[in-house]
Amino acid sequence: MICISGTPGVGKTTVMKEMEKRGYNVREFDNLIDKCTVGIEDGEKIVDEDCLKEISQEGIYFGHLSHFAKCNVVIVLRSHLKRIYSGLEERKYPKSKIMDNLECEAIDLIGYEAEMLHPGMVYEVLNDSIDETVGEIENVIKGKNALRLKIDLTEEILDWY
Repeated sequence: MICISGTPGVGKTTVMKEMEKRGYNVREFDNLIDKCTVGIEDGEKIVDEDCLKEISQEGIYFGHLSHFAKCNVVIVLRSHLKRIYSGLEERKYPKSKIMDNLECEAIDLIGYEAEMLHPGMVYEVLNDSIDETVGEIENVIKGKNALRLKIDLTEEILDWY
């Protein structure tokens, strides 16, 4: 199972659609989590993370919770904070939720969680250009020239002040 995760707004859906155009059979992780849903709050599913850890499927799965599954490889998409901000604002996210997501991206929460769950199997890819991003993901999937980067976006927080 190849899991492609990332903070909301980093471009997972855009990358997924591009990979689909290139012939990859990609799937949305959210389609697997119904059995792990324990409630709904503010229109969003509340899931049991321990239940997510039992999910194992063949294929490439995109979703901001996919890194909790039994992944063979985790690719964490990263993005610049201004890009995330504008994308979430377009989606009409409340300001407080936008800020929560920006903080999670700045401190690399998903990358940290993924590394704790899958030590040595996590790759970070900065989503600057769709062609470069998909190229890096293809390198990871094919096991060639894949770099295990840690992308530091903490300095971008200074733009907030």
